[in-house]
Amino acid sequence: MALIENLFGRFLSMWCGLGKDNSRARLFFFIGLIAICGITVYIGAVPTMAFGHDDFFVLENGWHALCGQVPHLDFWSPWGPVSFLVTALGLKLGHESANGLGYGTAVAALLIGLWIYFIGRNRMAPAPRAILALYSALLICAPYPLGFQPMLSAHAMSYNRLGYALLAVVILECFQRLETEDINWEAWIGGFSTGAAAGLELFLKASYFLIAAGLIVASFALLRTGLRRALAIIAGFAVISFAGIAYLRFEVGAVIHAFRMAAGARSLSFSPSMSFWEIMGTLSPLLGALSLAVAASFLKPSRREWLGDLYLPALAILFFFADAAILTTNQQGYAMPLMPMFALLVGNRLAYSRKDLPADAPDRHLPYYVSVLLLCGLLFLPQFCSDAEGLAAGAVRKSNPSAFGSCSVRFTEPRLAALILCDQRHETPSLISNGSLYTKYVNDGTALLRKNCNPADRVLTMDMQNPFPYALGWPPPRGGIASTSFNYTFSEKFGPSFDAYFGDATVVMLPKRPAQMPSYIDGFYKIYVPALQQRFRLAAESDWFWLYKRK
Repeated sequence: MALIENLFGRFLSMWCGLGKDNSRARLFFFIGLIAICGITVYIGAVPTMAFGHDDFFVLENGWHALCGQVPHLDFWSPWGPVSFLVTALGLKLGHESANGLGYGTAVAALLIGLWIYFIGRNRMAPAPRAILALYSALLICAPYPLGFQPMLSAHAMSYNRLGYALLAVVILECFQRLETEDINWEAWIGGFSTGAAAGLELFLKASYFLIAAGLIVASFALLRTGLRRALAIIAGFAVISFAGIAYLRFEVGAVIHAFRMAAGARSLSFSPSMSFWEIMGTLSPLLGALSLAVAASFLKPSRREWLGDLYLPALAILFFFADAAILTTNQQGYAMPLMPMFALLVGNRLAYSRKDLPADAPDRHLPYYVSVLLLCGLLFLPQFCSDAEGLAAGAVRKSNPSAFGSCSVRFTEPRLAALILCDQRHETPSLISNGSLYTKYVNDGTALLRKNCNPADRVLTMDMQNPFPYALGWPPPRGGIASTSFNYTFSEKFGPSFDAYFGDATVVMLPKRPAQMPSYIDGFYKIYVPALQQRFRLAAESDWFWLYKRK
């Protein structure tokens, strides 16, 4: 028993940073961050086990950005330019190789990890500060769709991971007070940081910006911060917003129109009853967070401070509904990445409250502190371990792509050599958006285009993604949709006109067997195929495509 108590006591001392400087935690952070980013660079384009078409969502729109095109103006998009620019940077660093998928992600994780670690100075104890920064970096880098099995390697919906990591920046400043006396300059920097993160969310995906704005408003209500912080937040948001609008050529009206159209299209597939059951399916993290919040509300040594500390349950509910709101508007599995952040804030509270106890109190309160820390671990570890497993699985697959599935069919274009779409073993592919079927789909299309067209042609594909401009290294057309899903990213009422959709395309590829499921594509064809046949002529066909050229 004495040995166990000694081990727990040492662990708590390390967690709280008592009696030591933070050099060990700093070393742990930098080694961890370098390892996460280094593994992500090594993986590059992860051998993909599902949602192979979504790899081309990232590549296609990154290629748009690298070629100087911007969303809302040059092509229809419900997403802002942030994630596209991250991919464009990766493609630039990777000499336009598909491995740029990992390079851009690694840069984003490095910057946001360092950002959180810097803002956490004087806000968090060394250990929880380092872990929050590493959690956010790992959240960005783990190469599998949020809410799915970590072994299901893919780059699908990676922008959601970036959105959650930016929310960590907001949460850290909003709900973690500074612990120093001279805090004026740090308060200004913290407020500016929060405004900048909210601005980046606006130009990433509007739903994340709304959550960030809600958290900022709630922080004023819960912590009663003052005017100077509000001005700093406004300044940070203004700087990023100006940069974003400048990148979008100051076409504010076009941006507002695009967001309004995207919201209108998404509302057609939004089901309140489905959202209710999605939220009901995630109640266990809420119960865990409330249990932790109630237990941690008694960390203060004085009973008079307990009642004032009961805002923690309110904070747990706030984080849960923020997570639930994102979940119901995203195409993701059941994941609640904000709840582990709440656990770390509580764990940090334990670190500081333990320092306030009398010298002989820590030993007497050891069981209580260990219980609180274990509750933190139960809320934090599932998502963190899942992401760590996903990153490790991606690295193993990169070293041996066929270890967990069949990868017998490879892309024929040299630019796609690093990209491998695998079929899961013991399963027959049912959709051409996965594995060998989608690989054959792209290979067939590139062969048809090389035979009948030239690099001066602007190729548009009437499917969920347009893989061919990037695959061939040809300039993308102005027009099209960042990702075509009827009643999700556009609809009959909320979508581009014929002129905006076809843009300056000289060639249109019409799939005989679309990669998208019929429910997502039939309404799209009903609207745009008649216009295609009026404006373009059938010039060639293959097993997978009809090729149309402009009349």
